[in-house]
Amino acid sequence: MVAKGDAKPKASEKPPETRGIVVPSIHGDLKVVITGNSGIKLSVAFREYPKARRNRVQTRSEARRELKIAPVFAQTRPDAREAVIETTREGIYLFSAESEHGEPAKATFTLKVFEMSAREKVTAIGSRTVSTKAVVTKILMPEGIVWDDDSAFTGSLDDSDSTTKFNAQTGLYWKEYND
Repeated sequence: MVAKGDAKPKASEKPPETRGIVVPSIHGDLKVVITGNSGIKLSVAFREYPKARRNRVQTRSEARRELKIAPVFAQTRPDAREAVIETTREGIYLFSAESEHGEPAKATFTLKVFEMSAREKVTAIGSRTVSTKAVVTKILMPEGIVWDDDSAFTGSLDDSDSTTKFNAQTGLYWKEYND
C-alpha cells in the first residue's frame, strides 16, 4: 500500500518547471530600482568630492575625473532589477542608462538611499525612454542630495558653460558643467 503523500507522478504528468533563482533584495547605501523594460543597461560613474572641499566649486578638470563603479545587480522580480552600491564614498554618483538593443526602451527609476536604516530616503526619479546613453540621476553622498531636487538648495547660478547650485545655510556648492 502506498501512502497518499508518497504517490509518484504519472508518466503523463510534467514535473514542476524550474523558473530560476529567487534573489532576495540586496541592501546598500545607494540603490536604483529599474522597473519595466529589461533592455536597459545601467552604468555608474563616481566623482570624488570630499566634505572638506564643498565650500568651493569643483573645477572643470576635477569634474571630469570620473571613476567607473561596478554596482551589484539583482533581478528581484521579472519586471524589476536593482543596481546597488553597498558602501559609498564622499562624492557625486552619476547613474546613466542606455538601450541595450539601440531601440528606445522605457522604464521607471526609483532611487533609494541608506535603505534599511534610520536615514532611509526614497526618491521617485520617474519614467524615462532612453536609446542613447543619458544621465538618469546625480546624487551627492553621504548627504543623499539629488541634483534635480531644488528643495535641497537655497539658490543657483547659471552661466554659459555650467550651473552651480548652493545652500547658503550649509555652505554647499555643487557645480555641473554643460557638455
